[in-house]
Amino acid sequence: MPHQEHLQETGRQLAHSGGIRSAFARLAALIGAFVLLHLGAAHAAAPLGASPNESVDPATVPLTRVEAVRSGWQAHEPPETGWTDVTLPDIWTTRWPDFDGVVWYRVTWNQQSTSQPLAVALDYLNMAGAIYLNGALLREDPDLVEPISRMWNTPWYRVLSAREVVPGENTLLIRVSGLAAYQPGLGPLVVGSPHAVRPLYRHAHLMRHDLQLFSLAITATLGCFFIALWSMRRTETAYGWFGLMCLAWWLWAMNQITTSTWPFSSNDMLEAADAVIFHAYCVFFSIFVFRFCNRRSWRVEVVLWLSVAAGIATLLVVPTSLLPTVRIVIIAASVLIFFASCFVFLALSAKSRRTDHRILSVCIVTFIVAAIHDLLTLTGVLRDNLYYTTFTSQLLMVGMAFVLAWHFVANLRRIERFNDELKDRIDDARSELTATLHRQHELEVVNARLGERLSLAHDLHDGLGGTLVSSIATLEHAPHSIPAERFLSILKELRDDLRIVIDTAASHDLGEHALIDLIAPLRHRMTRLFEIRRIDCAWRVSGLDMINLTASQNLDVMRVLQEGLTNVLKHSNATSVQIDLNYDDGALRLAIEDNGTGFDPAAVDVYRGTGMRSMQTRAARLGAEFSVLSTPGSTVVSLALQLRAPEPVSLRADARGR
Repeated sequence: MPHQEHLQETGRQLAHSGGIRSAFARLAALIGAFVLLHLGAAHAAAPLGASPNESVDPATVPLTRVEAVRSGWQAHEPPETGWTDVTLPDIWTTRWPDFDGVVWYRVTWNQQSTSQPLAVALDYLNMAGAIYLNGALLREDPDLVEPISRMWNTPWYRVLSAREVVPGENTLLIRVSGLAAYQPGLGPLVVGSPHAVRPLYRHAHLMRHDLQLFSLAITATLGCFFIALWSMRRTETAYGWFGLMCLAWWLWAMNQITTSTWPFSSNDMLEAADAVIFHAYCVFFSIFVFRFCNRRSWRVEVVLWLSVAAGIATLLVVPTSLLPTVRIVIIAASVLIFFASCFVFLALSAKSRRTDHRILSVCIVTFIVAAIHDLLTLTGVLRDNLYYTTFTSQLLMVGMAFVLAWHFVANLRRIERFNDELKDRIDDARSELTATLHRQHELEVVNARLGERLSLAHDLHDGLGGTLVSSIATLEHAPHSIPAERFLSILKELRDDLRIVIDTAASHDLGEHALIDLIAPLRHRMTRLFEIRRIDCAWRVSGLDMINLTASQNLDVMRVLQEGLTNVLKHSNATSVQIDLNYDDGALRLAIEDNGTGFDPAAVDVYRGTGMRSMQTRAARLGAEFSVLSTPGSTVVSLALQLRAPEPVSLRADARGR
């Protein structure tokens, strides 16, 4: 099936086109190697395609006559009459159109001597056959009736023994079974010495069998590789479509080496199914072109998928007699889709001016030129009997895979560069953050020092300052009636306040004394001062034994209480004061209420005072709510601090004791 074979191979070459920018030299070398390999093989095998009446080598024997006659499927002997002269290669449909059956070929030559070994090589016969030499059977294919064995792409070689060759005229009788739809006939045949014929057979076998296996292996490998690559990186849809394209091509190209119609019952069904697979391949190629160029056309893709579905449906419902016609229509539509996709890609690549697109364009143009040459050869315009698409298929396939691999490597390099840039930016950010943290630490140290100074100033104001104010008030009220022991008591009170300030500044952990223990001396001292000033003082204290505060919290609560009472002494002109300090429902509440003249809490001058600011600061540090409500005749200073469920002081004391 030479013309059918080359037509299929022409379509198969449509499969693969590619290139790579960064490795252009290597791609060029690879292309050159493929071209030299295939052209060398083709050139070496060319004598099998020479005229049967010409000797291409002195060691070959010229054929004297080649004749053909047709017969029925069950004929085991050729007819006696009806022989006609033919030339090899021969396609009998040019002489007997639409003939399905058996054609007998009779090849004769004169052998001068039988002392030297003789060999015969046949390029192909389409589809199956049997070969006899002087009446002796040399070859017989398994199935000579439908489903006929598919031996159309299998070269044959035989070294003839001295008993098989006779001096004088020798007759090689070849029985060929074929179908008109698939270019049935007989290929070139050479008779001569083994050392001259065997190289021709080896190269024919290389082109028709070995290179086909090589191409199938590469196609399957690339298809599986890019499918796996796409499955791990779904965003790269071009990889997936290229993988599907390779696998579809692999299924279609199996026609080149398969020798039976399995799993189909006839050659017509197999060829029609093969045409549908080729159509699917062309559709995959078209979608791949769109994805590779970062384009989408949903309408075009829907039409393409509908055409595939129509092809499959037609294959299932069309009668067997119409399958050859359906096959031709499907192949024609597939070729149109493929060439349209090629020209679309050439137009898009011309606009993009990308190097990889240009390289792929060169590969596609190379294939188009080869395909045009093969079409001219197929139609008889050219008579060189060489089909270049056979040699360009693997080249285009590897080139296209090379382009995709270049894209993959380019993406990896971009990621690596991004990682390097990201690392540099992280290093810069780390340096900036280190400098910022260093500056922040320095500011925190300065702020801590200022805070400690301010806290110390507030403690001195609220503690020592309050004691001094109350002592001064006592001395001013009755300077001559104060005994010496009272002066000593005042000094001890100042010492105690100073000790509290020092202890609090030294530790922020849980204090050694409970709040109730710290409040007791203050309560005693302030009560005595209020009595001296003739101010009624009432204390209501409850629940303080349940409080668990740190030393600084104890001090803040005590200083708020002390400052509030000091303000009553200094500014209120009150005659009575009531202090409520209790813990209930998880909250510590302090309220100082007097019946003095009052003041406007919203007045700016009030809040500019050190005492009021100190109480507000301490309340904020505690996280407590601080409020001042004042009207003529009533002023209430309150503090509310929410606390966690505490551990009783008695239990803590017991634990320390144990």
